[in-house]
Amino acid sequence: MLTYLYVHPMIEVALLATLLSEHNSFHWDMSCADWNRNRIEILSDKSLNSDAHEYLIDYLRTKVEGECDAYIIGRK
Repeated sequence: MLTYLYVHPMIEVALLATLLSEHNSFHWDMSCADWNRNRIEILSDKSLNSDAHEYLIDYLRTKVEGECDAYIIGRK
């Protein structure tokens, strides 16, 4: 015989409200090294045009805290 724990629906709503109020899904960040790896991958993607490359790289750069220099791509 299965038994289920009854949880009042208002408790679920209260838990969901608490979770949403304490968590901002738009707040995340990445390291400078991760940004550089993503930048190289974006620039290598031939299915994206130059505007898409620039937009994605610039957007991801906003997710890096502090100073971050772009790796030089090419031969040494």
